[in-house]
Amino acid sequence: MCKPDDAQSPVVSSSRGITTRTIVYALSSFVLGAWAFIKVNEISSPAFEPILGACTEYDAKEFTQNTDYHEYEPLLGLGAFNVLVCLITQFLLELRNTYPAGILTWGGVIVVSFPATLLSVSAAGRKGGRGPVRYPTILGLLYQLFGVSVMFPLVFNPSYMLGGPQFGVPVTKSRVIGGTALALPGVILTYLVFTVPTDNYLWTCSAGILGGPIIALSGLFLFTDKSSTLEAIPQNITSSNNIIQRSYSLLAIVGFIFWYSLVYIGYQSYGFALDSLWRDIWTEAGPSVAFMTIDTGVLYIGILIFLAYQCEKKALKAAVLTPFVGPATAVCLILKELEQEAATALLSVDKKKVV
Repeated sequence: MCKPDDAQSPVVSSSRGITTRTIVYALSSFVLGAWAFIKVNEISSPAFEPILGACTEYDAKEFTQNTDYHEYEPLLGLGAFNVLVCLITQFLLELRNTYPAGILTWGGVIVVSFPATLLSVSAAGRKGGRGPVRYPTILGLLYQLFGVSVMFPLVFNPSYMLGGPQFGVPVTKSRVIGGTALALPGVILTYLVFTVPTDNYLWTCSAGILGGPIIALSGLFLFTDKSSTLEAIPQNITSSNNIIQRSYSLLAIVGFIFWYSLVYIGYQSYGFALDSLWRDIWTEAGPSVAFMTIDTGVLYIGILIFLAYQCEKKALKAAVLTPFVGPATAVCLILKELEQEAATALLSVDKKKVV
């Protein structure tokens, strides 16, 4: 367990004040997100601007009739996000047609996002939090619009560091289950997008849901959740910690299987020729693949920065574990440790008060 001077102490209130350490970590993460924003726009803008123009100019029926792009399902855009669904459908089509680099890079960000999803949903409900960290649905929409590699380090990390709640503070069972459930549709939809024939309506719908607003907006069902009213009493702390431990364990297992499925695909195509892999996902990659390479790498680094803010030793442990169990499993295991240590610390404080 980290010492209080090494980390954000689990027994210190979130209103403890802003330290130099907090500013350094928040600023570092912000700069990483800003760099990702500049880089992904530099890479993608020339290729995506014509698509964006067509998506803006035509409605769905006219789009199919007047362009050579793939049709999209406007119902999945819910009116306000039709252009996003149109654009992401073309984006995912390029990834699908760029095998195996497309599935490797897209799958990579899906895997890395597992722990990030449960982390953000649980943090949003905890008592003591303030700022953007309290609004995971809005953050989810920003992830879809600008890329998770941009908004997680640019907004979520600084928000959590400057006004986030403590680990260990209790949340309801429904919030934890909801956060876990929101992390899993990406696996099923990714499978469909990369296996179903692209001229099938199922493919069009899968692409529109996977990259559109529906999954992010699904988090609105937690709007009436009462987590923020829970008192940090032993019964609530223990119950909350138990379900969080099980949820991170489930995501760790799913993440492990998904990660090694990607490793298997990569090995089938490249063997140990890592230079060929790097060429296909970065140096000679198309805009969609390069975009996703940045998304995967920066999101992973952003999560490590988050862990390092909590405890540098924990971040180092996650980095060491990653080559063996994959990024999702490594991060889930560390988040489990942080939750357990924080819950134990809160329970010990309560015992001291009783004594």
